[in-house]
Amino acid sequence: MKKRQEDEERSTLSELPDDIMVEILAKIPPKFLYKTFRCVYKSWHRLISSTEFMNKTAIHHNPGIFIQSVRYFRSTTNTSFLQMDGLNFNLTNLGSSMGIIRSSCNGLVLVYEPISKEVNNLCVKNLLTGPTTSLTLPNCLSGCTHKHGYQGRAPGRILHTYCGSALGFDPLTKVYKVVHVNNDGYGIEVFTIGSDKTWRKVPPPWPVEKPRRGDLDKFEDMKFFWRDPVSIKGQVFHWFVDSEKYIFSMDISNEKVSKTKLPYIGKTIMKEHYDLVAMDEKLAFVYKGSESKIDVWVLNDFGRQVWSMEHSIVANWEEEKKLPQFMKLVAVATWRNGEVIMFKAIENFFWDHHDFIYLYDTKSKEMKEFKMKLQYVTKFIPHRSSLVSWTEMD
Repeated sequence: MKKRQEDEERSTLSELPDDIMVEILAKIPPKFLYKTFRCVYKSWHRLISSTEFMNKTAIHHNPGIFIQSVRYFRSTTNTSFLQMDGLNFNLTNLGSSMGIIRSSCNGLVLVYEPISKEVNNLCVKNLLTGPTTSLTLPNCLSGCTHKHGYQGRAPGRILHTYCGSALGFDPLTKVYKVVHVNNDGYGIEVFTIGSDKTWRKVPPPWPVEKPRRGDLDKFEDMKFFWRDPVSIKGQVFHWFVDSEKYIFSMDISNEKVSKTKLPYIGKTIMKEHYDLVAMDEKLAFVYKGSESKIDVWVLNDFGRQVWSMEHSIVANWEEEKKLPQFMKLVAVATWRNGEVIMFKAIENFFWDHHDFIYLYDTKSKEMKEFKMKLQYVTKFIPHRSSLVSWTEMD
């Protein structure tokens, strides 16, 4: 009797219209969909493998943050994935075999994999579905090896990359693109997945006649190390360029790079005092005005370059005893559609130490220390798991 009832329930589920099943299945965590649900019925396998369904799963599920501890003096990289469900946190250790994650877009990640001293690859992967959705990109035209390193001496050494790169999605042509800029003045390169066989060079926001590494000191825009950009929905990239007046921005659809003016804050901006993070699908400019005050500006209109001051974080006398000086905080990520801002405290440099992480809730206007101990964290990459594959867009 029980078996008959179960068979009838299974039959009813399999007969539901596709649009209803899509809405139901899209709310199930992607890892269960991939490992279990797509094996139940052929119709479910077809739905779960469809582009429409993959895009829905990328929207429905709560994002998390890849946290990487990259220690180059020991040639090790440890990766964890942090998720927040309400007030509860879950930190999953993913081990040390993943490579260095440079960017995330729609469930796909751009990963730097150091194969050897001579060979260093950029790969596009879906970490959930494994090798079947992994693509190794060809060597860059610039000859860049995508390495990381340190600038300065301890204490206070700064991790930097020898290039900036990110994975994006063009909503007009429905293709994924990888953008790369080398630190030696070569320019900006773009690789379109599914159509390009090699990288394409696009016009940079500096004169084309600029020479490469030998004479970079002559050019103001090149006196810095390019970083991986802040990605807004994988459609617009923003780079910090060591300026008190502007940043560089790129629209992934038209592949044009332009200057975006920083907000007018009523006084001269100190470039050492601001950070850029994605906040509720917009760019946020987080400025440390003093030891006890941080202002958060949001770029509400990218095309017209319209900023607005959305939050002001002020430490009262009691909080100042418990919190670090605000000048030592670096904004690294946001959560809950921008409701929570994550900061990392920059203290003196030690080879083995635990980083202090602080969370600011924009609704309650409270900043608290994050209770989990994170050791020597150098990268924070927001990520939302999905079943998306770059092959679906070919």
